[in-house]
Amino acid sequence: MFELSVGASVFVLLLVSAPILLRNRSQYRNYIFLILNLVLYLGVIKGWQQGVVVALWVLIPYFVVKNGNGRVGPLLFFLLFCFAYLMQYDWIFGPLHILYAFAWKILGLSYFLFRQIDFVMQYEYLKETGVRITFVDYFNYLFSFYTLLAGPIQRYENFVTDFYEEKETLTKAEIFSCLNRALNGYLKVYVVSGIIKYYADGWFQGFGTHAGVLKEALSFVIFAFLNGWYIYFNFSGYCDVVIPFAKLSGITVPENFNHPYLSRSMVEFWNRHHITLSEWLRDYVYSPIFKRLISGPCRSNIRLGQYIALFLNFTIAGIWHGTDMNYLVYGLLQGAGIIISMLYKEILKKKLGKQKWNAYQNHTVVKWAEICCTWMYICFTFSFVGYDVVGLLSGKAV
Repeated sequence: MFELSVGASVFVLLLVSAPILLRNRSQYRNYIFLILNLVLYLGVIKGWQQGVVVALWVLIPYFVVKNGNGRVGPLLFFLLFCFAYLMQYDWIFGPLHILYAFAWKILGLSYFLFRQIDFVMQYEYLKETGVRITFVDYFNYLFSFYTLLAGPIQRYENFVTDFYEEKETLTKAEIFSCLNRALNGYLKVYVVSGIIKYYADGWFQGFGTHAGVLKEALSFVIFAFLNGWYIYFNFSGYCDVVIPFAKLSGITVPENFNHPYLSRSMVEFWNRHHITLSEWLRDYVYSPIFKRLISGPCRSNIRLGQYIALFLNFTIAGIWHGTDMNYLVYGLLQGAGIIISMLYKEILKKKLGKQKWNAYQNHTVVKWAEICCTWMYICFTFSFVGYDVVGLLSGKAV
């Protein structure tokens, strides 16, 4: 989650100055952007050792794929292993008794990984289609201060094409709209989500102090609902800040939210929440797994292959979000929720028939019942994000 923390003042300074420096379509615009991105990252880097590791992380994939033969499997395995090691997944490396060489973690590494996988997987296509590929553009793609901290996840082709595309001059109304959205986003991040976070922490820390199971359960429900709203306001608020400021600089950052808490199912939720992550996972995780399954063990049962692929897809998404067991559980719950949503629709549609199903779906009570049930399940799964709920359930003191 995005918070007032390391480099926040530098980040705000860059947001304000970038529209002045980048709006001008000079031949040095990409170098100006590179300098701005370096200013932010050098401001938060922790010593020369981390600088060397970050440099290697950036340079190795670029030059390997640039000078390679099109085979990217070993490179992807190398990236995934190094990512897990640098992020310090204790439940993976602990049982293997592998020690960590560094105590620190790299800022933005999760987003670096997904952008680099996109670049590596699409490199041959980018060359064939004549998309501009330079190290400066690759660096700006990875380190763009607009999306470094919390996304959205852009694709290299879209990023570089948009960066060099001529933009129309914004009208006063468009500029005002951008500033208004950014101000609202700022309030969502620093005021609304901050207040909600304070109370969510309070309810979570109060577990074990209530007499009776019912009061403890009610306490958890209140915490889960508060945390669900905190995640929404914090994450969407961040996007509401960076997207309009990027637009003022002549850069298009994709939208990442579309009223996710109005979703009627978990399937719909992931088409509305963290949209760019959902699209990335669809292309690079779900689709390859699904294709492999239906051409092999699930050849005679495509639906089963779809369920397995979706479950693995969201399990991986959970692991990507964080390093402890809570995020693994979060991913498992997301995958289970998706499958339950699909089964609910398929079974009921088959039982009711097309006409009755359409009437059922259009009923106002059904609509809001589905929205409420989906929202409550989402809040329950989100309770594992940022809090040690696994430890709590296992009897560990809060």
